[in-house]
Amino acid sequence: MQLSQETIQGIGAFLHERGLLAAEEVQVTNELASPEFAFAPQIEAAESIHYHIHVRNTDNLPHEELLELGGIVVNRAEGYIKFAFPQGLNLIFSHIPVAQKEKSVHAADEAYLDHIGIDIRSEDKSAYLAFQQIPFLCAVHDYLFARQGDGKEAVKCCHMQVREKYWVYPNPKINYEFAFGTLVINSEGVFGVDLRPANPFNKVQEATACYGGAAPTVTSTKPAIFVSRGL
Repeated sequence: MQLSQETIQGIGAFLHERGLLAAEEVQVTNELASPEFAFAPQIEAAESIHYHIHVRNTDNLPHEELLELGGIVVNRAEGYIKFAFPQGLNLIFSHIPVAQKEKSVHAADEAYLDHIGIDIRSEDKSAYLAFQQIPFLCAVHDYLFARQGDGKEAVKCCHMQVREKYWVYPNPKINYEFAFGTLVINSEGVFGVDLRPANPFNKVQEATACYGGAAPTVTSTKPAIFVSRGL
């Protein structure tokens, strides 16, 4: 897909004006349409991208304004709503848990960008090769990553599933989701939940002692050498 810088910037400005994205989050989303973006080949192979934004309550969103901007509601469930926009840009808003436990710097009523998704829906070989380049690109840029799914067992999130995913963490504030395979939606909502793996910079380490152990600690220092740590 070819992202329009005008569309990306326009949607980002709207979300910022409505208090749904912080200025630094808009800056991150604006980089997606740049040819210098680290994962430009994956953007090109993708059918769509999405911003998954955590909000206090999806009922309080500016629904009418989102529709006037050209958004179409394509999926809705309790605590979750997805708007599709032209040129393959989608907005997902939720107030249900979507990530493993991690240190948070956000207030309870604050809207924030949980992750940016790059959706590679085609299952042909060239698309899969682009998907499997992600660990190499992470090594080049010294990013951490986690894999979900093995190509046989699907990744199931809420009432949807795809074949497999990579999650990429450039720093404590950014989470990229790369999903491969056809999106399957179960209207019965019975797929179960594979939560976003915690950002390793913010991951809460569980206490190892059985009795009277120390309080959980949080890892926040990036290792000097890139390695996927089996997240």
